[in-house]
Amino acid sequence: MNPLRAAVALPLLAAFVAAQEPEEPTDPGYRVIGSQVVVEGAEQWAAWQAPEGAAVVGEDGVSPRLLQRRTNVTLNAERFFFYDGDQDTIYGGVRIARSGAETAELAIDGDPTTYWEPDPTTPVDDWVLEVYLGRSVVVEQVIVRFAAEGEGDPFLKFRVRLSDGDDFIERTSVVEYFRAGQVNIANKDQREFVFDVRPQRPVPDGVAGEVVQFVRIEALDSDGPRGREVDAYAYAALPAEEKGAIDYFRRTVTGRVLPVDELTWIELPDEERGPVSYFRWERPRLAEIEVVSPGENIVLLTQERINREQGVLGNVLRALTTDGNVGSESLIKPYDPLRDRNQLEVDLGAKYWLDRIRMVALHKPMRAYQVLLSDGSFDPSGERLWNELDERANRERYLQLQEGFPLQEVRYIQIRALQLLGTETEAGTLAELQAYGEGYVSEIELTSPVIKLGASRMFTSLSWDGEAPNETRIDIRTRAGDDLTILHRYFDRWGREISQEAWEAARDEFRGRVEEVELPGPRWSSYSELYRESGEMFRSPSPRRFALVNVRLRTTNPQRRALIRRLRIGLAPPLVDQTFAEITPSRDVEPGVDTEFTMYLRPQFASGDPGFDGIGLRSTSTAPVELLGLRVASERLLSFGTGQDLLEASNIESVDGGVDITLPEAERRSGRIYELRFRTQVFLSGTTFQALLSLASRPGVVQQASDGDAVDFVQSQTLVALSQLRPGRLLDALQIEPPVFTPNGDGINDNTIVGIDVFQVRGSNARIGVEVFDLTGARVRDLSQTAPSPSGRHQILWDGRDDGGRLVAPGIYVVRAAIDVDASTSAQRTGLIHVAY
Repeated sequence: MNPLRAAVALPLLAAFVAAQEPEEPTDPGYRVIGSQVVVEGAEQWAAWQAPEGAAVVGEDGVSPRLLQRRTNVTLNAERFFFYDGDQDTIYGGVRIARSGAETAELAIDGDPTTYWEPDPTTPVDDWVLEVYLGRSVVVEQVIVRFAAEGEGDPFLKFRVRLSDGDDFIERTSVVEYFRAGQVNIANKDQREFVFDVRPQRPVPDGVAGEVVQFVRIEALDSDGPRGREVDAYAYAALPAEEKGAIDYFRRTVTGRVLPVDELTWIELPDEERGPVSYFRWERPRLAEIEVVSPGENIVLLTQERINREQGVLGNVLRALTTDGNVGSESLIKPYDPLRDRNQLEVDLGAKYWLDRIRMVALHKPMRAYQVLLSDGSFDPSGERLWNELDERANRERYLQLQEGFPLQEVRYIQIRALQLLGTETEAGTLAELQAYGEGYVSEIELTSPVIKLGASRMFTSLSWDGEAPNETRIDIRTRAGDDLTILHRYFDRWGREISQEAWEAARDEFRGRVEEVELPGPRWSSYSELYRESGEMFRSPSPRRFALVNVRLRTTNPQRRALIRRLRIGLAPPLVDQTFAEITPSRDVEPGVDTEFTMYLRPQFASGDPGFDGIGLRSTSTAPVELLGLRVASERLLSFGTGQDLLEASNIESVDGGVDITLPEAERRSGRIYELRFRTQVFLSGTTFQALLSLASRPGVVQQASDGDAVDFVQSQTLVALSQLRPGRLLDALQIEPPVFTPNGDGINDNTIVGIDVFQVRGSNARIGVEVFDLTGARVRDLSQTAPSPSGRHQILWDGRDDGGRLVAPGIYVVRAAIDVDASTSAQRTGLIHVAY
């Protein structure tokens, strides 16, 4: 445990509270083992980028952080420290232990079987233990636990005092304390004491606890050598240092018992000798100090890095109100709605389940305020959606304010000071913004370091091992490329990021580290579609030299979480050194209408490449793909509309999302270009087509062509077909064929098909709700399904039976189709179906 290094001041524009400077990860974040890239173990996952404070990394993998209602804030006190521009540092943990200092840290280690043991031979005034919590926390209870019976003794009398540390931070020599609890009656048996912490200043109803930075335990009395009475045999067995007092008594003729010294007792006749009492020394042993807060303050947890790297000057209001130090406060002016300024806005970096916001001021609180919350969603115009809580007046000038609300996902918090009188003079101050909640972080995003292979290789498959119970998901995407962009980040000696110019102008002793950051270059692919299941074919182009993996752990239930343990990417030598493809038309494609496309595919072989004998054609829109033509020739011949026709000689197989083509022979020659003509429909503003190369002799190896310049006479250089979709168009009118059917089992019109066209919905495994109702509004059949690729044409069959498998009565039924994109975007369509017999 780190001792107190020095008492320091708080220069207003230089100091902040932060977690200790994290060590730079030494592990690259992955290993290349033979034909695999492997990610597993705490050191490798720790090298991935993740939102500050949102992820928990262990040997079992990565999972979201769990927020709990009650937190013992002594357990992680030593990871926080107070720091100023003079390099003076105060670390959290034990600050003062006048006696038994060598065991003092055991009182805050979370282990009730270990303990702080002051020296019982020292004055009781020295039995003092002071703990610095490392940051300002709201404390609702202090629980003091002494060693178990037989393991030690409780303090005979003691008190608990607390301090917000404001005077200490301002360089005064004495910390001002208030008493949280005291035991005045001699106690030898009670082992646990619970003291509720009451607010020390007026607060609104429902606000409990007080802001605390220092906790102090002081013994007030001791029985010293008379710690516990024992019999003569037990006394004789005690080690010399534990043998306490022996008290002798004389018995008078009236039966009274009076204390005497040992020599007098020995000289008394037997009838006057009274009892002899034996004692062992008192063994004062404090097992645990538990300082209970309403939970982990997620604001401090998530703002540590940005405060450390930017310092106060990056954003004074945010830095001073999120630094975990109640001694630093900032002026907060009334919100200006015309210019949208003066508000405090905090990005938590991930979505947390929150239900309380607490605001603390030391001197001049806000007279009126409003709290706004957002999960990061945007409205159709691109503006962030805010949940605006009620405006509040603080006429009583409470220094602690709390806003409660139903548990909800929150990523952004905004605090606005409001005007009551309409003047700028109504500005208040804010020292600390705190946020509390319960449950697992609802969504965290992990991004790998750049995975470097050295040479260009095929990425064949991606698999992972983890846990994704109901209401949770593991979403994985990839991208790949062949070039890197190198950026440099400059820091001063205190770890704050500065510009290159400021770093070069600074004296050597004020310069900090320079970080080299590797970023994807311009020749990288975009992120792929989501992987639907472990073991799938790698969805990004290859062969490539580099790759990135993005993992999102999501939950819609705050009590459940996803976890990822390990991740593997299969590697193989390429089939073709490079392959470029492009399509035409690539712009202004009419959505939902049959359109003819042409794809040109140019393979470029290196010596020893095995080649390919299969081409897979795929689309990100769910629609049939009909192959109309397949030719191979030089670019010149294809430009004249001629070439070798391979359509009849090839084997064509329709599959979900496209077609698979088996060529009559393997292709191993450069200079030959493949032309694929096909008909399909698009349902996205940008539909991506893929050309997947395979070789029968190397099963499981699939090489995806890159978009690029395949032929000079087509200028698209892309595999994306762009469409103009009107805003809000998600579902077209239902197509019911036949609208009247007779499910009587005669083989004629026994079923009807509901056709649904879905537009603009990206992602995977989206639920398309399809339900059939009778005219009373009762649902008779749920035909909903999960679509791997939601945008496209979907056909749902109804056999005229209800959810119980019974044929429905003849009549008119209403079919309703619906799709939900997010909490604010959805669409539905209805149609009529006639059932006759």
